[in-house]
Amino acid sequence: MTGNSKLTAVLFFVFYLILTYFVFVHQNMIAMYMMAIGMLLEATINLWHIFTRK
Repeated sequence: MTGNSKLTAVLFFVFYLILTYFVFVHQNMIAMYMMAIGMLLEATINLWHIFTRK
């Protein structure tokens, strides 16, 4: 959901493109760390938007 922000959506798209690159070059631990960070950031942004909506 990324908080309905185009900028956030583009940033996550680029982030996951870089993550995909690391998977293809067999840097699996870096990819796993990036995946965990990305999922945590997305969940945090969504949670923040849910609780700050008026």
